[in-house]
Amino acid sequence: MSATTNIENRSDASSAPSATLDDVHIAIVSHGHYRFLDACLTSIFEHAGRASVAVTLIDNISDPNVAELVDKKFGHITFWTNDAPRGFAENNNAVFEQIHSRYCFLLNPDTVVHPGALDALTDHMDQHAELGACAPKLLNADGSLQLNCRKFPSISSVLFRRTPLRILFGNTATARRYSMADWDHNSCRSIDWMFGAGIFARREVWEAVGGLDTDMFLFCEDIDWCLRCHMAGWDIHYVPNAVITHDFDEDKYNRYFTKGRMKHYKTMFQFFLKYPRYCLRWA
Repeated sequence: MSATTNIENRSDASSAPSATLDDVHIAIVSHGHYRFLDACLTSIFEHAGRASVAVTLIDNISDPNVAELVDKKFGHITFWTNDAPRGFAENNNAVFEQIHSRYCFLLNPDTVVHPGALDALTDHMDQHAELGACAPKLLNADGSLQLNCRKFPSISSVLFRRTPLRILFGNTATARRYSMADWDHNSCRSIDWMFGAGIFARREVWEAVGGLDTDMFLFCEDIDWCLRCHMAGWDIHYVPNAVITHDFDEDKYNRYFTKGRMKHYKTMFQFFLKYPRYCLRWA
């Protein structure tokens, strides 16, 4: 990994990011997401609110357009480029292993933070010491609700949500129970796990349960981390007044036997092998 802080080349990645006392340190990993980054970063700093916020952006494929954008508009953030692509888990772990902020926020680059969202997440965690992490409300690009909270997977949820059986059974009670589609998403509640597009975690919990599982190169590392958080005795909440738009490609979940889908099957299989007592059930 080559590290660049404020566009100054550093040969030693361990020197960045530097220790901070910020409320929130946000990690963003861009893998061909240049077109989203201006809006994402602008929204973070325009809507930071009361919280002190620091950002580390990792360009996973060394896109020169990303470096130019950071140089022109966001020179105050910490910026890394990777010599070779690394997994989602490895990239985020590299950031959070070196920071000292109160909260760590994994945030996708294809997101836009709404006013008050960071304050809402920070305040909620401050008010609930039992929480290891919380999830914002995610909206699709058209403003519709994105179901970013889930029950832990089971045999039926994988069959009905991740295979062509989704066409026939994708809206059954079992599938809807897994996607938590039938509860009021304007209310706060405890959840099993959340999309890795936005995980707001207490730093002490991140240190205690460990980072994302780097054996899961892509997909399911968010489920794995949230399960370990629960197993360590920490709860996770959904916070509906923390709103973030996520430009999520829902259509990809209706495509099967693609390269990305095969990776998803592989990591879901890894997850089931790792936690059979939690997953080897029908519903």
